[in-house]
Amino acid sequence: MKKRNTNVLIIALILALALILEFVYYKYFLTREEQIRQISLIVYGSDAARWENLRQGAELAARDLNAEVTLITMSSESDAKEQITLIRREIVNGADGLLIAACDSDVIGSYLEKHPIGIPYAFVESGPKDEKSQAPLYAADDQKMAEALLKNIATNEKDWIKAAVVCDHTERDSVRKRLNAIMNSDISYAEEVVLWEKNEQEQHKKAQFFLQRKLTEEAVDVVIAVDNSSMEELLDATVNLNKDIKIYGIADSAKSVYYLDKGLIKLLVFQDEFSAGYKAVSDLMGKDRKQPVSTERSLIRYEMIDHANMYDMAYQKMLFPHLR
Repeated sequence: MKKRNTNVLIIALILALALILEFVYYKYFLTREEQIRQISLIVYGSDAARWENLRQGAELAARDLNAEVTLITMSSESDAKEQITLIRREIVNGADGLLIAACDSDVIGSYLEKHPIGIPYAFVESGPKDEKSQAPLYAADDQKMAEALLKNIATNEKDWIKAAVVCDHTERDSVRKRLNAIMNSDISYAEEVVLWEKNEQEQHKKAQFFLQRKLTEEAVDVVIAVDNSSMEELLDATVNLNKDIKIYGIADSAKSVYYLDKGLIKLLVFQDEFSAGYKAVSDLMGKDRKQPVSTERSLIRYEMIDHANMYDMAYQKMLFPHLR
């Protein structure tokens, strides 16, 4: 009788233990929500709307990977110390990954090379020099975009014109590559190509006023801007001047699209930043990724638009991200 009671007690203890284990498994494993990973998208400049396409692409990929994207803007275009401070802050605040549009390729690239940050990161739109890169860059081919722009200017404009190229924000490697492609090309349609670049005494002069002076003092037929920052500064300088010039450029900001529609800008080349954001987050935070993200540049497609085709359905989501 005593042995039977002992067996019953053992069975009861086993059943109780099984119930406890089942409860623990249900409580802490089946019902536990997976932690949402945080991705900080750190860009240059203070205009959040400028980066809307990039942000939306990153957020779409993040939703499928149980992650959230926070857009972090700067108060300036090129203060590398400020961007480094933001990078440090986001890491301290618990970011699980970083996407960085480098405001200064040399400084930001050197900092991250010398100070490993311990979390995955990638560059978008603008990164360090290729030979120093420890992380992938998601952007279109800068040289090919510049060459495509030149080809279209040659097609659209008469022979033997004078062209000016706005030379600013060259602390970003993407801008340097575009400018080099333009200045080293055989521009057969232009009698003269000049660089509009500030000298040492003009470095702290507002770009809008510098460009207004150049537009007033130097007669040119075409002005080329190779990034959003320079394009917007050129537009600010041009709008209130009674000057018959034609503007071409590499840009896709809302202001650029507006003045393309108004006819002041003749043609724009731009990269698909939505795809850049989507691919960067997918590669960086993908659950199935067993190997580190390749440091090879991931080429993003680019497009060309003028007033005639800017409202084609193929370009609507890229040009008007707020209507997506």
